[in-house]
Amino acid sequence: MAIDLSRKNELLWVKQGRVFHATHGALTTPVAFQTDLVRQTPDLMVRVPSGIVIVPLRVSVAAEGTSVAGVWQCLISACNNDPGIANVTAFIPVNVNSRYSTTGSKVTAYITATGDTGTAPTGVSDLFRAYVQPRIDNVGTGSAPFEQVVYAPLWGYGAPSVVGSDTSTNAFMVYVGSGATTPTGYILAAWAEFTYAEFYAA
Repeated sequence: MAIDLSRKNELLWVKQGRVFHATHGALTTPVAFQTDLVRQTPDLMVRVPSGIVIVPLRVSVAAEGTSVAGVWQCLISACNNDPGIANVTAFIPVNVNSRYSTTGSKVTAYITATGDTGTAPTGVSDLFRAYVQPRIDNVGTGSAPFEQVVYAPLWGYGAPSVVGSDTSTNAFMVYVGSGATTPTGYILAAWAEFTYAEFYAA
């Protein structure tokens, strides 16, 4: 039977050791985001090799520093080709079930894009977008309160997606941009992993 994509399965997948996460930025050290959204320059990318399927579960993006001159925005998407890994840094995904802490992920995450990753994404599906006025990080001094970006598709926040193929590398990507001189913040992403055969088994 094919995998059930209802939200009741999230904890089960965690229990099975299928859920991994990646982060961009740590503790009180934020990362610098892009000044605009560019398809070939994701701020966080999960590269899914052939034969593996992931189900994105959650992405949260927190802005720390923006500029009154910038409009803060976030885009989450997937593509059906390999965008490449030029100008990015590998991040080894972490299993969120400590029992399976030595069980490695079958995908690789990449962060800190300093330029094009190499190949333009194709077959792109945009899953979630936020577009917010300046100073969302400055609540109480002229800006209205704003809940930082949360993509949780199985809970109704953004479109659900299945990323992966039995014949090619695919990718899941998070972009953050602002017209600010130095937009900074943090990204946390989590997903469940399956082999292609497991996910599409009859």
